Amino acid sequence: MIELIKKVRVHPLFWLVIAAGIITGHFKEVLMVFVIVFVHEMGHSVAAYMLKWDIKKIELLPFGGAAQVEENGTKPIKEEMAIVLAGPLQHLWLWALSFALVGQPFWSESDHELFVAHNAAIVLFNLLPIYPLDGGRMVQLACLAVWPYKRAMAASLGISVGFLAVALSIMLFLPFHLNLFVILSFLALTNGLEFKQRNYRFMRFLMAKQTDRATKSIHARVSGQLPIRDALALLRRGQVQLFVIEDGGNRYTVAEKELLQAYFAEAKLHAPVRTLVPPAV
Repeated sequence: MIELIKKVRVHPLFWLVIAAGIITGHFKEVLMVFVIVFVHEMGHSVAAYMLKWDIKKIELLPFGGAAQVEENGTKPIKEEMAIVLAGPLQHLWLWALSFALVGQPFWSESDHELFVAHNAAIVLFNLLPIYPLDGGRMVQLACLAVWPYKRAMAASLGISVGFLAVALSIMLFLPFHLNLFVILSFLALTNGLEFKQRNYRFMRFLMAKQTDRATKSIHARVSGQLPIRDALALLRRGQVQLFVIEDGGNRYTVAEKELLQAYFAEAKLHAPVRTLVPPAV
C-alpha cells in the first residue's frame, strides 16, 4: 500500500480547485472532495496492484483520477473492467462511513449531507460515458468485447465525443461555473489528444500482439485480395485471430502472427493476404 501512495501525484488542475476553495472559504468542502477522489483512485490502484498490473503513476483530478499502467491493449478485458469498477464501488462504503459518523463531535448532520452530496456528484459524473471517465472506459471495454480493436476504439471515442458535445451544449444554458468549465475543457482536450494518437495506439497494440499470450481463437473469413494492413484492422483484444483466406475456390488458414511478421519484419503493408499462403499449398 505504501508503494502505491508514493506514486500518487496531484494534477495541477486539482491544485487550482484547491486554491480556489481556500480563497473562497470552502476549505472543508475541498478537503472532502480530496478525500473522496483519493479513495476513489486508490480503489482503482489497489485492484490493479492485486491483479499484478505495473502501475507507473496515480494522478488525482478534481473529478476522479488516472492510474497510468504499462498496458498496450493486450491485458484481459475482464481484469480491466474489474479495475474500472473498483473506483466507483468505493463510494458505497464512504457513504456508509459518513452515515455512521453522524453525531460525532467532528461530524455534524450538515457535514454528512455535504459529504454525501459531493460523494454522489463525483461518482455520477465519473459514470458519464466520456473518456477518460470511468463510464467512458466502461463503454470502451464493452466495445472491445464485441468488435475488433481498431473499430472498437473509434466507436467508443465517437460515443465519448458525442456525450461531451451534449454536456458542453447544456453548459451554455446554465449559469457559468468555473470548475465545471475547466473540467469539461480538460475532457475536450483529452478526447482531442486521443483522436490524434489513435494510429499510434493502434500501432502499439499491433506490436504488443506479437507477444500476446491469449489462447482463445476466433476465425475471420477474408478475401485473398485483402491487403495485409486492412486484415490487421480485424484483430481483437484478448483473442487470437485466424484468417480463413478464400482464393480461387480454395480456403487456407493464416494465423495473425504471420500477418504481423509480414507487416513489421517484411514491410508488406499493401500486399494481399494470399501472398502469405505457402507455395506448396
